[in-house]
Amino acid sequence: MEARVLPTAPDLTELPGEDLTTSALPEVAGWIAIYEELATVLRSVISRADGSEEVAFIEDRLMAWRDRHAELAGVVIDHKDHSLTYGGKSIRLTRREADLLDFLLRHPKRPFTSKQLATLAWQNSRLSDAQVRTYVMRLRSRLREVGLEQVITVVRNRGYGIAASLGRGAE
Repeated sequence: MEARVLPTAPDLTELPGEDLTTSALPEVAGWIAIYEELATVLRSVISRADGSEEVAFIEDRLMAWRDRHAELAGVVIDHKDHSLTYGGKSIRLTRREADLLDFLLRHPKRPFTSKQLATLAWQNSRLSDAQVRTYVMRLRSRLREVGLEQVITVVRNRGYGIAASLGRGAE
């Protein structure tokens, strides 16, 4: 019986068409969505076959795209003092406001329900929908102070999200 040689996995440094130097925020948001989907699939399928390296690669690329989005958006969140800098202006945020904004920025163009935000952004499933709405409303008000009044969007019946065209890299 002849031994069958299996093809090796391709060198996955980037996907076709992927360009981490792009300055188009909607394109960056698209790549984030692609890698989020890949990460979800790989976590559920490949990790069962002990493919942790493949999952780590996808997670690393996802982090790189999220960092690129934050860079292009020009929004800098200092997690030590919960401050936000944008367009040369700085404001102080509460810890929850900073965590919410950071979470939404790292997941552009994806709406999240109040329950999802409570769990994913703050790891606190006990927050009520009304409490989450209050935090969102307060954060939107604070963002107005630095010229980001339209950054948090509301998608009817789906939740809150971040506008993909945010920041100086917007088209």
